[in-house]
Amino acid sequence: MYPGIGLETPPLSESLPEVELPASYDYAGIYLMQRCHLTCEYCITEHNDSRFLTSPTGGDRLSVDQWVAGLDRLRLTDGIPITLQGGEPFLYKGILDLVDRIRHPVDILTALPPSVTVERFRAMRRPEALRRDAPYPNIRVSYHPGQNRIEDLISRVLEIQEVVSIGIYIVDHPNNAAERDRARRLCEEAGVFFKTKEFLGYHDGVSYGEYRYPDATVGRVTRPEVWCRNTVLIVHPTGTIFHCHSDLYHRRGDLAVGHILDRNLSIPNRYRSCQSYGLCSECDVKVKTNHHQVYGYTSADIQFEETKERSC
Repeated sequence: MYPGIGLETPPLSESLPEVELPASYDYAGIYLMQRCHLTCEYCITEHNDSRFLTSPTGGDRLSVDQWVAGLDRLRLTDGIPITLQGGEPFLYKGILDLVDRIRHPVDILTALPPSVTVERFRAMRRPEALRRDAPYPNIRVSYHPGQNRIEDLISRVLEIQEVVSIGIYIVDHPNNAAERDRARRLCEEAGVFFKTKEFLGYHDGVSYGEYRYPDATVGRVTRPEVWCRNTVLIVHPTGTIFHCHSDLYHRRGDLAVGHILDRNLSIPNRYRSCQSYGLCSECDVKVKTNHHQVYGYTSADIQFEETKERSC
């Protein structure tokens, strides 16, 4: 058992052993916060009644010192960044101190709360950590019509992009089509990076997104057991590591992989039994680009009864 599900956070040590991520891993998602200042009805963290943002954290969040110790022990392959997200990661007060101190490249997924100002980035000791050469902005700001205003975001991003790499993204929800086009035009006119993000999930009974396993996200368990191997590192605000986004959002503590500060931590690269197929998160089963920007990657590799490898 691990923090948030029955155990105190392991004590911080100055000599935590290194942990190497398997070469197949493509993403490291660090959930700094389990709350958000926005209330988007289509938020992917709350699909299938998971209530990730509105449920208790189930334990204390890690301090900056603990995050630095836990993240710096990781050995990532081939330029994979640490992606800070949530919830809203900028609600974690030490986020830029964390970026200043960890040795990894960093990306941030945010909706840019009003408290995030250009002065905060100018005060960084190492702002270059957020302006490395990459095929996409290091800070990706989500624009959600009805929740924030594109004019406000553009004005703020114009200031911030003088210091770090930042751009605006919009979820391509069916209801956002007209505003998407307007936002694109305004961003292009202002000189701000703009891109759409694929809407994932159901709207008016229609499933949106391309999935390797189309029946994996229907919202109910459809198979008694499958075997799944995932190639993402997913860490809860308490430091608990989960096998997949669905386990994280539903807080299936009995299936946790370990804790980022556990001296005996190892990251698995094997198939695991799962009894929740059908409640999968779209993030794990969608067809997408990998961190090399090559399309066709899916993080979860799922085997069914008739094809399961007996060596797993």
